Amino acid sequence: MHIGIIAMFLLPIIPSNLKSIVIALFGVIVLLVSIRRKISFDTKFFVLNSAVFFITALTMFYSDDAKLGIHKLLQFASLIVFPFIFALTNQEERQAFFRNTDIYFWVFLIAVFLFNVVAFVWYYFTRFPFDELLTHFHTLIRIQSGKFNIHPIYLSMHCGIGILFSLYLLRKKLSKLKFIAIIVMNITLIAFLFLYAKKGPIIAILLIITLFTLFQQNKKYVKPYLFVVICLIGFTIALPNTRNKFMELIKIEALDQGNLTSTNIRYSIYQSAQDLIAASPVVGYGVGDYKNELNAIYIRKGESFLAKNSYNSHNQFYSLMLIGGAFLLLSFISVIALNLIYAIRFDNQILILLLVFYGIVMFTENILEREQGVIFFSFFFNFFTLKSLFVREQAR
Repeated sequence: MHIGIIAMFLLPIIPSNLKSIVIALFGVIVLLVSIRRKISFDTKFFVLNSAVFFITALTMFYSDDAKLGIHKLLQFASLIVFPFIFALTNQEERQAFFRNTDIYFWVFLIAVFLFNVVAFVWYYFTRFPFDELLTHFHTLIRIQSGKFNIHPIYLSMHCGIGILFSLYLLRKKLSKLKFIAIIVMNITLIAFLFLYAKKGPIIAILLIITLFTLFQQNKKYVKPYLFVVICLIGFTIALPNTRNKFMELIKIEALDQGNLTSTNIRYSIYQSAQDLIAASPVVGYGVGDYKNELNAIYIRKGESFLAKNSYNSHNQFYSLMLIGGAFLLLSFISVIALNLIYAIRFDNQILILLLVFYGIVMFTENILEREQGVIFFSFFFNFFTLKSLFVREQAR
């Protein structure tokens, strides 16, 4: 089972066509171990953490486009797969997981570091000079990397999570070599964060570093924290591409009134999404129809650019409202809130910080509707939720 968890933390460097196989093998390993030692199943854990999937599935009853609905439910599948897998584990196995957390953190950190660096070096030696690669790299990894294609927003999120994991590694007693290795990898991941210039993950990692420092309740972390934050803000201001991305926030306009920027695109999308939500606030439009309804309103409002590119809502909370209305959104918030309460009660810091990180990014991205988003969110959410349960079981 330990090997299976390591494989899951290695997912950033696994080709897209093999990710489902790795997840399936992990599930089979857990199931076989569970059967071998007399199967047990944590029903409460499963029901709570898979509730959003089941409620989303219920919206199929009022979806006209069944084919699209089934396709979307398959995209959401991680929301039921990982709760099922981890519900099969017992207390002894959970204890073993969290004895090895440092190993998992190292694996993920190194995997994300290697993915970024190897891809960049590969394109440097085979396609572009350095200055051109700085401009085109985010496009190359999105559409010209074959089975390793990944949107920069999700790679930015991997960088952010890698940095978060490294903070907990830095709390340990490390050899000089390991300490230097983590610092080098962190500097590299931060550099790639600014190369991708995605506002959500940059803001999220700034907040995460702040909360992590507060959680430690130790003055020795204050000076390193201030140094890192000042550097991050300084880079944001100094680097033209990143600075321009944040400058978009000063003047936000609809597409028919302003420039074609990512911020203005989202502003126009949000206006259309809000109109749809207002028309069906309680139950939404169903998992099979919500995307069609969004495209239809783009056309009605003359937003040809949005319709042509079939933009999603670019806000996970709006998307949940479009799918299942207030009922689905409140269900999602309730699941997160209940787990957050347990995390706070049992000092599960890593889960708290992960939820804050993903929550911030969800305001600008539909991470539950893309493979690179929902797989990692559901895996990390369910894995670290187990830590709260494990501590609670020990306290009894």
